[in-house]
Amino acid sequence: MASLIQNAIDGNTEAIESLLLQSQPSLTRFARKFCATPDDVEDAVQESLWIIYRKINSLRTSKAFVSWIFQIVRNECYALLRHTKFRADDIEISKLDYLDYAASSDQDLYSTLAQDLITAIERLPSQQREVLILRDIEGLTAPEVAERLHITVETVKSRLHYARATLRQLLESWTI
Repeated sequence: MASLIQNAIDGNTEAIESLLLQSQPSLTRFARKFCATPDDVEDAVQESLWIIYRKINSLRTSKAFVSWIFQIVRNECYALLRHTKFRADDIEISKLDYLDYAASSDQDLYSTLAQDLITAIERLPSQQREVLILRDIEGLTAPEVAERLHITVETVKSRLHYARATLRQLLESWTI
């Protein structure tokens, strides 16, 4: 695999295509963790594959390939979440799309919880949703989130507090 990655970095078109074909299933599974709907998963993976194809020659070492491609997918999923306007109709469509996907899964309880969590996150105001994703999903520190969003640490903490409180309220039925 390392030689295939190195050949791709060196510009071998066949190696790049082979690498992308081998990587796509793993990228799709990974994207399901971060994207709101199955359509977003497809969009994020396709855009990521295109970015990888165009920029693989900028990779310095083959050892960084795996973390690099997963970071690209994660960024594409977050970009889709940030740029999507969630109206009531969109949420209903997202729910139906996700339920179709979840129905094909054997993990009904997990799928239902995931669907409810996605819907709850979609309902957050965009500023709260963005802070929540960066802080709790991406794992950035409050100062890192503040720097990325060009806001104060206090604003990050406030938005995160309200986002978590809203999620707790929206997911109240899941408490034991």
